[in-house]
Amino acid sequence: MRKNLWFLLILLLVGSALAAVDSTQISLVNKYQDWNWDAWVMENGLITIATVPVIGGRTMQYDLGGHPSIYVNSRELGKTYTPANDNNWPNFGGFKNWPAPQSVWNWPPPPTLDHGEFTATVMANTPDSVSLQVTSPIEKWDSPNLQFTRLLTIYQGSSRVKVDQTMINKGNSKQNWSMWDITQAIVMHPGKKDYSNFWVYFPINPNSIWGEDGVRYDNNSAAWVGEVAPGIYGVQFKNEGKKIFADSDRGWICYVDELDGYAYAKTFTIFEGAEYPDQGAHVEVWIDNEYLEVEVVSPIMELAAKGGEYTFTENWWAAKVDGPIVDVNNVGAIKTKLHNNGKGELEAVYGVFHVGTARLVYLNGDHVVNSGDPIEVTPLETLNLKTDFNPPESILTNVEVWIYDANGNKLGVLDSVDYTSLITGINESNNETPSKFILNQNYPNPFNPVTTIEFSLPVAGKTRLAVYDITGKEIALLVNGALDSGTHHYQFDGGNLASGVYMYRLQSDAGEQVGKMLLMK
Repeated sequence: MRKNLWFLLILLLVGSALAAVDSTQISLVNKYQDWNWDAWVMENGLITIATVPVIGGRTMQYDLGGHPSIYVNSRELGKTYTPANDNNWPNFGGFKNWPAPQSVWNWPPPPTLDHGEFTATVMANTPDSVSLQVTSPIEKWDSPNLQFTRLLTIYQGSSRVKVDQTMINKGNSKQNWSMWDITQAIVMHPGKKDYSNFWVYFPINPNSIWGEDGVRYDNNSAAWVGEVAPGIYGVQFKNEGKKIFADSDRGWICYVDELDGYAYAKTFTIFEGAEYPDQGAHVEVWIDNEYLEVEVVSPIMELAAKGGEYTFTENWWAAKVDGPIVDVNNVGAIKTKLHNNGKGELEAVYGVFHVGTARLVYLNGDHVVNSGDPIEVTPLETLNLKTDFNPPESILTNVEVWIYDANGNKLGVLDSVDYTSLITGINESNNETPSKFILNQNYPNPFNPVTTIEFSLPVAGKTRLAVYDITGKEIALLVNGALDSGTHHYQFDGGNLASGVYMYRLQSDAGEQVGKMLLMK
């Protein structure tokens, strides 16, 4: 009986979320928008996906709530080209696939796979999901007898797009290829050239084949910002023509419109020990003069003769949240992880990929000790989590944020933190002496223009806390004197500084630690 009452309560609490869940739909639209091409359009009330078969089966639209992410070249609208083995490359924009490594075919890309006329087939059409498959002709030019298919699926109540990318060997000899996925993204708002508002984030492999920076690039650029949060690399668009490569150890990459606050991510599997193109890259970012490319590559696979094939699957996600993005999973993107703000409250900032609810959960191992009230979530709104920190009087190991769909089914864990990290120095009035010397991540991060730096001292003594720019120049001295043991908070105001990465360094008799923070105006 109690279980039934709890289920009814859940339904009441998520009632408005249920009302927001529309069925999935697909239709062929003649002369879609002002493009002058026919397009297959998939919608679910959250996202709109438009695919144009006649120009290489490109997906030319991935909008969240009407906010666009994909670049469309206005100079090519309505045009089509017959594939030929020449130097012509019509750049329509959009999302497409090429075979990799590029060194095998040089430039331009194989024309039939790039801009030949694909066929389109609706593979599923239900209220819960719709699927569209586009299939290329067989390439006869630079990559002999290779064929591509792409199967795109969208789902009810989610910004998810599942993308199954398949390459098929139609020739009489085996071939070795990687599937190269390329999405051209917008880098300016209408009527503006506000390039600095567009970023790409991806994880840095701590054991990268390219050393401490975790990336490789052919030419230096101001776009290669570097580490913007622990373990996260940031690329800020600049009007240049350069490329960066990374062997990320986690399978995600995220493009963000920082001005409007929208994030578009790709998630995929990384195959440890497999051979990858481009000297081992997993993700790549190309910056051009009016767009950027978010690229993912699969391992190089052997395709058997006469029908050997390989499918590389990734998922696209979108949410209303700005960056930097420090993690992405199948339920959301994390801007600021769950943390204790020093005022007896837990805070975090997320973008959620599903319509439903979020719940704060206290755990002892796998056992749920307690949980908070459900919070309505949608990809169309940022989840700014702020709640009183009242942990139950039980042994705890983790505190997590769980995401449920609109029917109350658990979809996954958005965030998980070690409980001990939340109770270290809950506030300055705590009479207990910290057992460790700790410099915490500043909060909020990124910040504009004020942020708080928190640290814990196990013993009293002379302490120095200073802020430096990326060149190592000291720009602010926040503490320089004797402090008691305990937890301390100091504010830093960057109002007179330019956007960028800054360092903060804590020195005391107990040790020395350095942190990074991002000022984003």
